[in-house]
Amino acid sequence: MADDQTITILIADDEPDILELMVEEFEDNGFEVVSASCGDEGAAIIKDTGTNIQVVLSDFKMPNGSGMVILEEVLQMDESNRPDFFFVSGQADIPVQECLDKGAKKFFTKPFDIDELISDINSLLKK
Repeated sequence: MADDQTITILIADDEPDILELMVEEFEDNGFEVVSASCGDEGAAIIKDTGTNIQVVLSDFKMPNGSGMVILEEVLQMDESNRPDFFFVSGQADIPVQECLDKGAKKFFTKPFDIDELISDINSLLKK
């Protein structure tokens, strides 16, 4: 993706403080941000505007649809338009390998350093 293009990211997290922090930090780093507070809301955004989103960063465990609901919606998209998908979670009992096998690029563990998270995502997007 060209450096002069704005990258649109969908961030989904059920913890309002974490969601707000991530939205602010990604916006401060030049991303256009769309947010969702649950998996069902995130999946609906992908269904409605998916081709306009280049990256999804989703919590794994959320009420009203887990992050897997969003990933499943992403997997329904044409492969050439699929956004890069990243998970975050503070839970220890997550099937990380299953998530990666289904198409997530990386799994970040909470708590995370937001600057490192953004840097890692930017690095992975350049590959």
